[in-house]
Amino acid sequence: MPYALLLAMQASGMIFDYMGTQSQEEMNNWGNKIQEAGIEANINLTRLETETETVESMKNLRKNLGSQIAVYAARGTALGAGSALTSLNQSVGSYKADERTRRMNLMGKENQLRTGAAITRLDNMTENTKLWKSFGQRSLNRFGTSQFTGKFGLTNIGS
Repeated sequence: MPYALLLAMQASGMIFDYMGTQSQEEMNNWGNKIQEAGIEANINLTRLETETETVESMKNLRKNLGSQIAVYAARGTALGAGSALTSLNQSVGSYKADERTRRMNLMGKENQLRTGAAITRLDNMTENTKLWKSFGQRSLNRFGTSQFTGKFGLTNIGS
């Protein structure tokens, strides 16, 4: 067979290899985007759960304060002084402490999920780098030089 035909066949193989590698990279990128969308959805779900807990806690606080006010009104105790004021302030203080704890937990969960997203991006970049490195090695291995004839050969270096 003529060398030109063999070189043309080898070049077409390299083109298909290039297109396949490019397609694999695109698939990796699509998978990464889907995974990041899932992580973003988890972050939003975590925020929603925290907001729901906050609303429920606020409802409970309002019920608690309403009950305390009703009890003190029935006793004829003034709300602006003494144990009545202390009791109301304790309820509000407990709510605020719980809310701070909820916010801190939310930030921790969000940071954990965002760290997972960053690791996913790094893994995707690593996989794409491996793909292209492998393509480069395959391409270089196709063009070996023959020690015996001094001509440009078509066999793999390892063969």
